[in-house]
Amino acid sequence: MVSAMQLSNRVQQLAPSATLAVTARVKELKDQGVDVIGFGVGEPDFQTPDHIKNAAIEALQGGATHYMPVPGEPSARQAIADKLRAENSITVGPDDVIITVGAKHAVYLALQCLIDPPTGSAAAQEVLLPTPAWVSYRPMIELAGGRAVDLPTTIDTDFKVTAEQLAAAVNDRTAAILLNSPSNPCGTMYSPDELRALATVLAEHPQVVVIADEIYEKLIYGDAEHLSIGSLDELAERTVTINGLSKAYAMTGWRVGYAAAPKPSSGNSIIAAMSKLQGQMTSNITSFCYAAINEA
Repeated sequence: MVSAMQLSNRVQQLAPSATLAVTARVKELKDQGVDVIGFGVGEPDFQTPDHIKNAAIEALQGGATHYMPVPGEPSARQAIADKLRAENSITVGPDDVIITVGAKHAVYLALQCLIDPPTGSAAAQEVLLPTPAWVSYRPMIELAGGRAVDLPTTIDTDFKVTAEQLAAAVNDRTAAILLNSPSNPCGTMYSPDELRALATVLAEHPQVVVIADEIYEKLIYGDAEHLSIGSLDELAERTVTINGLSKAYAMTGWRVGYAAAPKPSSGNSIIAAMSKLQGQMTSNITSFCYAAINEA
């Protein structure tokens, strides 16, 4: 007698990725000859630059096709640390950086390392989520055992959370806030003064970790000024900055993301925790991708 395979409640309750579903539907329609524009995945309209592809080819031909250290090849992490210090004023070294299988994976790892599922009658830890938000944030929060708390925004607020709204939402159960600036899907970004106002509120709540998704930092138009919230002194030791090469360098299929956070003067290093977790999830991607980081 063949019995039915029992799947976990966790995966049965999980909705498929809306982004990938829309993208698959667009491809299906295009294959049928339908003239359709896809608004699913954030796919740049240019190819990975030749100097990056050539660096990868040279690395492959040089034999860089084997296992790498779990957090990534040291010189690549050094290159990322150098970039963050020079461009973002985030003071980190190579040991404060982990290279992941895309920025999406970095967000997932960070949430898994910060959130514990509730036990007994305890309430779930909360992650504040300005909305509208990228569709994968909420499922990733819930997979970690947390509760996503919407901070609704509208066109009247330029789709941005105010300091007053944030102050009203934070409580003893708040474990993190997930900030995405520049924003997907809204396209807006917080000004330096707006981020400093949010930081003033968060400074009063030392248990709250900031997960700053800055994957779109290079896609800024006009005279808007980008500020990494992780560069602010009051939040530097509890901000995880997420980024990658997908959007800026049209390397979506390469799956190269990273996270960085300074090791706190006291307490645990989230980068070390993410590295430990990644080591049980996947062996890191081969080093030909890391050659491209230095070129990018």
